[in-house]
Amino acid sequence: MRRIDIKEEFIESWDGTRIAVYDTQKGEVVAVLSNGLGGDITAWTPLLEHFKDKIRFISWDYRGLYKSEKPKTGFYEIEHHAKDLEVILNHFGVEKAIFFGWSMGVQVNFEFYRMQTEKFLALIQINGVSGKPFEKTFYGRFPYWMWKLFFLFMQDGMRCFFPLARFLARKSLLLRLASRLKLFTMSEYKDIAKELVLSWLSLDMKEYVKNFSALGRHDAEKILHKISVPTLIIYGSSDLFTPSKFAIDMALKIPKSELVEIKGGSHYTPLEFPDKVNYAVESFLKKYGIIS
Repeated sequence: MRRIDIKEEFIESWDGTRIAVYDTQKGEVVAVLSNGLGGDITAWTPLLEHFKDKIRFISWDYRGLYKSEKPKTGFYEIEHHAKDLEVILNHFGVEKAIFFGWSMGVQVNFEFYRMQTEKFLALIQINGVSGKPFEKTFYGRFPYWMWKLFFLFMQDGMRCFFPLARFLARKSLLLRLASRLKLFTMSEYKDIAKELVLSWLSLDMKEYVKNFSALGRHDAEKILHKISVPTLIIYGSSDLFTPSKFAIDMALKIPKSELVEIKGGSHYTPLEFPDKVNYAVESFLKKYGIIS
C-alpha cells in the first residue's frame, strides 16, 4: 500500500491559533477533507490513493487536536472550526472546491456552507448528521446527563486505562474486539485503523472533550433545504453513532441530494469498504462533470 505525498505546514488562524494543514498539491480540482473527531487526514487514505491523479486534497487538524495548537481563546464551537477553514482556503487561494465531511466534518461542512455557499462545487457527507448528534447516537437512547458523566470520565478517569489500551491497540486486539462486537469491519486498511486508534490515544482528552461537547450543541437542520449544490450522502447500515435513519432524513431535506447505503458499514465505512465508497464518489463526481 503506497502512501500519498502530503505537504504539511502551519498557519495562524483568525484568533491566533496555530493550525496544522495538509495539502496533496496535485489534481485537476480541489477538495476539502473535514475530519471526524476520531482521526486526522490518515483516515482518508483510501480516498487519497484512489483520486491521487484527479483531485488535490486539503485538510487540517481541528484546534486542540493532533498537531494543531490548543486555542488560547477557548473557542471550540463548530462555527470556530468553520472560520478556521475559511482562513485555510484563503491561505491556499481556493475559490471553489468539493467538500468531503466525515462524522463531525459533516457538521463543519454544513456550517461552512452557511458562511461561504459560493465556494462549493459539491458536498459529500459520510457517516454524519446535520446537528445535535447526542440526540441521535444510538438512536437517542442516552439522555444528555449521561453524556456529561461520560465527558467527565473521559477527562479525568479514562487516562488510567490508556497504557493498557495502547498495548492492546499495538497488538491489534482492540480492532479485533471491535470487529467481534460488529463496531468495525476488518479490511485491507486495518493497519490504518490501528494507526488512528494509537493517534487518538495520544490526544489531550480535555481538549477532545471540549470539541466533543461543542459538537453536541451544533444544529444545522435549518439550512438543509437551502443547499443548492449536488450533494452525496453516504452511510453505513451498521453505524450506531450516526444511524441510517438520520442520513435518510437529511437526503429528504436537501434538494439535489443522492443517498448511498453501504451494507455492513459502521462509523468507519470509508476504511471498511473503500472500493464501494470510492465508486460511489467517483460516479457522483463524473455525473456532474466535476472530474473527468
